[in-house]
Amino acid sequence: APGNRRAHPAWIREPMHSATHRALRFLIAACTGCAVMVSGFFGWYLQPLISADIEYERLRAFCKPMDPNAIDNRSNSRENGHDAEDAGAPPRLSSELLENSRHIDWDALSTINKDVIGWIYVPNTPIDYPIVQAPENDSEKYLRTTFEGSVAYPNNQGTIYLDSDNADDGLFSSAPVIYGHYQLNGSMLSSFSKNDSVDELSRHDQVFLYTPTTMFHVELFAGNIVDASTEKIKTSFTSRQALASWIKEKLDESEAVLYRPSSIDQLFTFVTCSYSRWKDQRTLTYGMVIESASAEAVEYYSADEPASVD
Repeated sequence: APGNRRAHPAWIREPMHSATHRALRFLIAACTGCAVMVSGFFGWYLQPLISADIEYERLRAFCKPMDPNAIDNRSNSRENGHDAEDAGAPPRLSSELLENSRHIDWDALSTINKDVIGWIYVPNTPIDYPIVQAPENDSEKYLRTTFEGSVAYPNNQGTIYLDSDNADDGLFSSAPVIYGHYQLNGSMLSSFSKNDSVDELSRHDQVFLYTPTTMFHVELFAGNIVDASTEKIKTSFTSRQALASWIKEKLDESEAVLYRPSSIDQLFTFVTCSYSRWKDQRTLTYGMVIESASAEAVEYYSADEPASVD
């Protein structure tokens, strides 16, 4: 009766109160569900990146910079003429090679992954990784597989690798092509993604490559963005003239050119993704060897005690 409703106003408010509680409970449940989904998504997306970062940091224990004090001691002894009587002493190394020399446990690395062929280090960037040779029967294996063999989707860092077409001569090919992912956390070859800018390229234009037998000092001289769906990349040349012609063509197309090499015997091309113009955009960075030395020479001039040189 109307009188009862006036006498018991809670009778009117109760349904509203319950409806409010139900709406609040629904909102809390929805927010909780969204939070769980978002955290799950980011965990799914970021976990491979985090795991790979931990893996590659672990691998760096097998690639240690030489002791600066040992380098200074050995270099000073050479400067003072102590090697004058050592007819077997290797040619003197530049300060750049010495300062960036590494002691690498190739046996340990090859035990983990038999495809290892080298190591890449680029000062002023996070680039400090092993390089593997892509198998000829699975040329894109290392796009999705880390050095230790981990495979994850969608954000696996993979491994920096040499084109399968370079398998015969490896990093000694006339035109080695090295691939590495672009990642949001800046890992792998991400630092090269903006090398179509002169300012960016000039910040990290020195690259050091190491193999079991040789250390290369590579200088980057140009960067270019391309559409991967149409661009062709060369992995070998039949003559120096063919190489020179190709370089001229690439330099004419490049957005960033630090200089034009007057003479070159070997062209290094570094490839990573970049996303500004095309869906399948890649940044290509070109470099040439300006100095190299045998692993024995590097060890000889950077060890506390000279390594034997036959």
